[in-house]
Amino acid sequence: MDLENPHNPTNQLQSNDGVLWVFDNPNVDVFITFEVVVTASHLTLINYSPYQYELWSICKRMREEGHTLPSIANWLNDNGYKSARGKVFRNPHIHSILKKKQIADDKRNKRYSPKIENMNIKITQKSM
Repeated sequence: MDLENPHNPTNQLQSNDGVLWVFDNPNVDVFITFEVVVTASHLTLINYSPYQYELWSICKRMREEGHTLPSIANWLNDNGYKSARGKVFRNPHIHSILKKKQIADDKRNKRYSPKIENMNIKITQKSM
């Protein structure tokens, strides 16, 4: 540092205990760029038809009442219900209906923290 000439341009670049920092230069612009990634799974809709939702509601209610998967399948078949593909119900159908809805609900209710990605520092000299 030139103590005899306070207007020496190098004096303007030195600060912080004599360490030269580019950020202290008035002729330099510093830009920080980054991307914030936000995942909002709660905005995803589950596209169940009214019939599929009715089947799920019946299966869920009966399961909560203690019915087994075969008894639920038999009840649906006895009451004229068919699978979404027009087939009679069997145990795996009931399990699949309940499990897939639970997976979809879990995915929709999951909350994610925002992520900061692609962070860069760009230093440019000001035009004079």
